Amino acid sequence: MAEIIFGIVIALIIVHEVFEMVASRLNDKARFLPVPENVESVYDKETYDKWIQYSSEKSRLQMIVGGISFLFVVLMLVFGGFRALAEWTMESGNLYLETLYFIGILFLIGFIYKLPFKYYNTFSIEARYGFNRSTKQTFVTDQIKALLMTILFGGGIVYLLAAIYLNSGAWFLPIAFLALMAIFLFINMTYTTIWVPLFNTLTPLEDGDLKKRIEDFAATQNYEIKKIHVMNASKRSSKLNAFFSGFGKFKNVVLFDTLLDKMNDDEVLGVLAHEIGHAKHKDVVRNIFFSMITLGIFLGLFYGFVEVDVFHEAFGLDRVHFGFMLFVFMILLGPVNTLIGIVSNGLSRKAEFKADAFAANNTDKAAMQSALIILSRENFSQLTPHPLFVFLYYSHPPVSQRIEAIEAL
Repeated sequence: MAEIIFGIVIALIIVHEVFEMVASRLNDKARFLPVPENVESVYDKETYDKWIQYSSEKSRLQMIVGGISFLFVVLMLVFGGFRALAEWTMESGNLYLETLYFIGILFLIGFIYKLPFKYYNTFSIEARYGFNRSTKQTFVTDQIKALLMTILFGGGIVYLLAAIYLNSGAWFLPIAFLALMAIFLFINMTYTTIWVPLFNTLTPLEDGDLKKRIEDFAATQNYEIKKIHVMNASKRSSKLNAFFSGFGKFKNVVLFDTLLDKMNDDEVLGVLAHEIGHAKHKDVVRNIFFSMITLGIFLGLFYGFVEVDVFHEAFGLDRVHFGFMLFVFMILLGPVNTLIGIVSNGLSRKAEFKADAFAANNTDKAAMQSALIILSRENFSQLTPHPLFVFLYYSHPPVSQRIEAIEAL
């Protein structure tokens, strides 16, 4: 039975990888399809040719990085590399340390091998196509901060889960669920006050017509905004974005400085109205509820995966190694994530259409459409994604469909 389980695990990993490669390949070929008429103004011929080259390079790099990770995982499983590492960490004689050692070593291996690819992406691909504004010093500082945060915060979560599992018995599911949800809510509420400032500088939006229009519009919608910040995103990239953080009394607006540089006040207001539309439609609450369901499913599957002896025996272990089982489970979540993603992304695309309609109906329809055009142009968005790729992975509808829906209002 153990051999059958092991074979199923390897087969699932391979089938899922092949499936994702096929979907990505179909999407790559789709970039040569005719551009929909309503988004022909996004790129001129020269810029669109440039976009095709850019997307080709990005796709090749992602396939190389993903291919290396895939081969590493399969070979380490087939030839017992992960088992040997697990057995070595068991020699510590401490159930907590063996978990942290195992997960920590694998994380460092992944971090180190991906570092050259991140560097190449930032200072070669992104730089050659005019997006990168990061210096090498900023890049190094970001990587060090990310490493430390992952070690401290990620390691803390792994330690917490191990402690709950080793000490709670049959109460693992409810205790782990409540602990992880508390962490999730804490991060959401403190995102702009603790986490974003670790990498970026936030400054209050200057008093003026734009700030007043945002506050007045929010007031007309009975939507309370605690603060409006501008983030120095141009320090790293020329790409545009804006987002809301928190909920209740913790709602904050964050605008990229690049967004303010590229859009007029009507367009910025349309973007923010879109985000307020999400709040008015209770999308944030729905997302939290969906996250709770997903977390409950994952924890339930994980508990069964750890508790059934045949699973750790399938990998040649005499007893449960929490770190090893957690790592393998995260790998096996790939197919499950794809299935859950189909549902969550489908709901998200519907919510995006509704938020677009809210913004267009309550601000300026033309400004909302032009804002989507600018976002697509400046972020080098794909104008002709393959329908299967959209179905599987897109949380936002293709821009041509969004503009068509706004026009039809």
